[in-house]
Amino acid sequence: MPEKGVDVEQVMEEVNRAVAAPHTLLDDFWKGEGPRPPNLAFLYPPCSKTLQVNLDLVSRNWEIDGEFELGSQRRGVAGLIVTFKQTVRKLLRWYINPIVHQERKFNMLVTRTLCDIANNLEAMEQRIAGLERAIEDMTAGPRAEERDGADGPGRDVGAP
Repeated sequence: MPEKGVDVEQVMEEVNRAVAAPHTLLDDFWKGEGPRPPNLAFLYPPCSKTLQVNLDLVSRNWEIDGEFELGSQRRGVAGLIVTFKQTVRKLLRWYINPIVHQERKFNMLVTRTLCDIANNLEAMEQRIAGLERAIEDMTAGPRAEERDGADGPGRDVGAP
């Protein structure tokens, strides 16, 4: 029953097809003309995709500085505003500093843990590579018993 140029049966058929195979819905959507999905490569630059680079960034930035510089952009009253901010900071220091200390401690432990995991991963990769080489060596060459003969090394086959 077409109504205002829309074929309801065709639309329902497409909806049923999309419900039956939900993964094709987005594929069909992006095949059509229109805006492409946004490029989010700037969020993860290519250099940050390596574990060592990420660990280096984490190691450099784990410490939080609770005493950043205070300032104001307002002319004329900037000194008064900065003095007010400094006073508020001093009054709240007893409340803020323990939280900042806990955050520093947590960041330090997480950074150490990530470095330990990276070291363990590297050691495991080296061990796996060594085991793979050993397996290749074992499967590539004949076994020692086959090279020396069935009776073992140093025995004459004709001797009684």
